[in-house]
Amino acid sequence: MTDRSYEDGKLVIRRHYKAGREDVWDAITTPERLVRWFLPISGDLRPGGRYQLEGNAGGEVVRCERPSEIGLTWEMGGGVTEVVVRLEPDGDSTVLTLSHSPVPGELVPNASPTMWGLGAGWEMGLHALEDFLAGDLPEGAAKDWIATASQDDLMAAGVRAQQISDAWTEVLS
Repeated sequence: MTDRSYEDGKLVIRRHYKAGREDVWDAITTPERLVRWFLPISGDLRPGGRYQLEGNAGGEVVRCERPSEIGLTWEMGGGVTEVVVRLEPDGDSTVLTLSHSPVPGELVPNASPTMWGLGAGWEMGLHALEDFLAGDLPEGAAKDWIATASQDDLMAAGVRAQQISDAWTEVLS
C-alpha cells in the first residue's frame, strides 16, 4: 500500500514492506543490494561523504542513523533538494517514509509516457524494492534486467508508471 502527499513543495511517499527494519535498511544502504533494485552507487557513503547514482543524481550524505533514517542532498541538473528516508518498525513489517523537497508540483506527475515525474520515478523504485525484499526480482543488477526485459514487461511498467502519475495528479488537485 502506498500513501502519497504533497504540501508546500514536499513530496511524501509512505509504503509498508513485509520485511524487518534491518533488512529494509540494508537493502537501501548496502551498494551490493541497492544495485539489485535501484541503481549502482559509488562514493563515500558516510555522513559528510559524497555519493553518485549512476546516470542520475549525486549529492552528500547529510545524516545516517542506522536503522531509522538517512538524509541526503539530491543534486541534479544544477538543483539541490533534500531526500529523507525514515524506517519505522510495524510488527514484523517496516514502514518506509520518503520525503523529497523542495519539489515544484509540476515535476511530480509524468511529463509524457516516456518521461516519468518524480512521483512515478520514486514509486517505481520503491515497488522494485518490495519485489527485491520478497525475492521476486531476477538475479543481477536492475539496470541489466531492465535492459533485457520483454516488451510485455516494459508495457506493464509503463502502465504502472502512468497509474502512479494519475494518482499524483489527483493528490495535486
